[in-house]
Parts: sequence; C-alpha cells; structure tokens
Amino acid sequence: MEGLFNHLTELINDYDDVVIMSHHDPDLDALGSSLGLSSIFTALEKSNYIFLDVEDEDNNSSVKQALSLVPNFNFINHKNYKKILKGKTLLIIVDTHQQERIEDPDFISFADSVVVLDHHIKMGNYIKDTEIFYIDSSLSSVVELVAFYSRFLNVSISSIVASIMLAGMEIDTNGFNIKATERAFEAAAYLASMGADAIIRQTLLKESKDEFLRKADFIKSSYIYHKNIAICLLTSTHTSSEELAEISESLLNFEDVEASFTIGQLDKKLVGISARSIGNIDVCEVMKKLGGGGHATIAAAQMENTTTKVAEKALKKALEE
Repeated sequence: MEGLFNHLTELINDYDDVVIMSHHDPDLDALGSSLGLSSIFTALEKSNYIFLDVEDEDNNSSVKQALSLVPNFNFINHKNYKKILKGKTLLIIVDTHQQERIEDPDFISFADSVVVLDHHIKMGNYIKDTEIFYIDSSLSSVVELVAFYSRFLNVSISSIVASIMLAGMEIDTNGFNIKATERAFEAAAYLASMGADAIIRQTLLKESKDEFLRKADFIKSSYIYHKNIAICLLTSTHTSSEELAEISESLLNFEDVEASFTIGQLDKKLVGISARSIGNIDVCEVMKKLGGGGHATIAAAQMENTTTKVAEKALKKALEE
C-alpha cells in the first residue's frame, strides 16, 4: 500500500481542491472513509470537500446520526459546488467504482482528474480515465484502507471520526465475521487507539424497526436449494448492493447453509446477485458464469436488461453446472 499512499499524497499537491465523493445513499463505510480522508487532507493543509447533501432525506438513519456529530466538515452538493470550486479539482471516489452509482455522475466531467478507491469486486462498467484506480476486494472496507493511510502519514483522526469509521468496518464485516483478516483487525485496533468510542459506535450500528422488519421479511421468504444453499429473491422494485450483501451474510447464520445468494433489482435495467459462502462452495465460480466474479467466499454479479426471476433461473442453471 505504500506505493499507493505515496502516489496519492504527491497527487493531491497538484490540485487546488480535493473533492471526496461516495455512492448515492451512502452507508457508514462510505461516510467514514470520506470523513477519514477529509481529516487527513485537512491535516496536510489541503483544501478539501465532501460531496454530500447532508439534508437529503434518502440518507439512512445511521448516516444522519453520524452527520449530526461532525458539523465542522466542508460539505458541498450538486446545488452549490460550481460556486465554491474555482480552481483545479481532483475528485476522489470511495466505496464504488461505477459512475452511475456515485452521488453525482456528472461531476466527473467537471473534475480535472479522478481517483477511485474501492473494495468491491470489479465490474465491467467501471470508471475509466483515472489518475489512480485502486480496487482491493480482499479489504474489509474502504475504511480499512483509510485507517492505514492515516497511520502511514502519522496523522491523527478525531475520536468521533474514528468511531464512525469503526462502525463502518463492523457493518461491512458483519460484526467481523466476514473478511475478518489480520489486516482488518489491525485497522480496527488502530481506530481504537485513536479513541473510537464504544457508545457512539453502538448507537450508529442500531437500525430502525422498519429496516429490520424489511430485511426480516426478505429473509423469511428465502428458501433452501439442494439442502445447503439459501436463495433469497427480493420482491421490492429497488434495492442496493449493500442490502443484498447484508441479507446474504445473514443467511449464512442458518443451520446447514453453506452458501447463500440474494437477488434484487438495483434499477430498472440492472439486477444484482450477492453471493456468500463459508468456504466449502466456491461462489466465485458460480458468479463467473453470470458475468461476475470475486473470491471463493465473497462474490457478486450484475445482469443487465433482465428481471429477478430470469436471474434466479440463470443462477440455478449455474449452480447445476
């Protein structure tokens, strides 16, 4: 990672402003990594902004709570960025590498250069023409990467930001049960050394009753395929890749389930499949048959111009093969 960190640190000095942007409807990994990077750049005396509409009603409850704790950060949005940004601008995209998923896809054409930092499995429709394009799907979260960047530069992060970052790690690792590598625990320990507060963290990790019941209804509708595979088909018209992943991870907790697949409509023309395994079934090989990829225990695929029902049939065919 040292090469990446040196390159990024040198790169930001070539720009007047740095803008940090994540995916629309950010989660705590997206927000935590954005806040962490902003803290680092501020310590380096580099002008920086987080592109996020803090008043957006679509922000989930955890993100709204976290935002109420960090009023001193510079936030911009699609309404005001042209009035604020007058110089050469570097855009750093975190927690996604797909242009259609970022907070404002049109901002890419406004920025002078783009950096992508992500931990998701690389998809075909990735952002091109970047100064840095870094994806490491073995990372637990982008927060993990930012924590190591902070340590590399010997730049402190406030206890509140460290708490938000650690909460983001916990969500993305399903309570350190998924992708709980030695590096992940090392990053978590570093954030704890920065003063991550257990009470703040636990408050942020709470979910609303409606959110819990929504996922519970989906899980209830799942079924067992070939005795050891759980499949969940989401019937809502819209979901997110994060929600698909959360459900697949939850399904692994059930007795006799060795692999899980959750299928949902990401938008009108795109269906997502999230796959998880305890290790006996290589879900990456299954997802490759559907145009996706990943690792043996964590994988995903996206299918364009189709429906969840068609994707379900394709998944079963891939499993049979």
